[in-house]
Amino acid sequence: MISVPLTLLLGFAVILTAIISGVVGMAGGVTLLSFMTFFMSMEVIVPIHGIVQLSSNFSRCFFLKDKIHKRISLFFFLGAPIGTMITFFLIKEIKHKEFLLIPMAILIFYTVLKPKKLPHIFIPHWGFLLLGILTGVLAPLIGATGPLLAPFFLRNDLDKEQIVATKAITQMFTHLLKIPLFLALDFPYQDYLFPLVFMVISAIIGTRIGVSLLGKVSEKIFILIYKIALLLAGIRILTKIFLV
Repeated sequence: MISVPLTLLLGFAVILTAIISGVVGMAGGVTLLSFMTFFMSMEVIVPIHGIVQLSSNFSRCFFLKDKIHKRISLFFFLGAPIGTMITFFLIKEIKHKEFLLIPMAILIFYTVLKPKKLPHIFIPHWGFLLLGILTGVLAPLIGATGPLLAPFFLRNDLDKEQIVATKAITQMFTHLLKIPLFLALDFPYQDYLFPLVFMVISAIIGTRIGVSLLGKVSEKIFILIYKIALLLAGIRILTKIFLV
């Protein structure tokens, strides 16, 4: 069970991290996940974090619904359930899940630090089907997949609102798929009902503030903040891999 003081503290953390995600489209989820590790085990964190991030991403989708890239989203929706089903059969057999983060870290640092002469990461729209499969596999194992998805959305055919909105709907879908998975694995969501409701409300409040701030940020500043957030996420992943 989660105490009332801890619930209040988590709610405050959810508001702050939802504001970050509302402005940048990323970093909030992985920051919240990192914060929660100080108080709970990963077996409890990942299912709860999934519900909170589902509400955070859903509210970003709602506030920016006209900016969602439908073709990218559709391909992702086709792939993600396949990946989730794969994980359903393998999750109890996979040990040392932190090493699954290594390819994500490599992808992040390539995106942010690559010399200009090296090719930019740019996949066709149908490539998001394969990315959906990969994300569906990893989401129940590592919790926050925002840093995995982020490099693929840093593309010149999407403006800042499209990046935030479309990335939000893909993440929302992966978090949605985790709920029946963890129910099938008998996670007792009913034991965490009060903190879940409180954190969901906090996520919606934080997201509304963040999306309002997004409209005040220029495209150039947005890309800079996006890359900084991505770099920080990469550093956090490395510490998680090697200091675990």
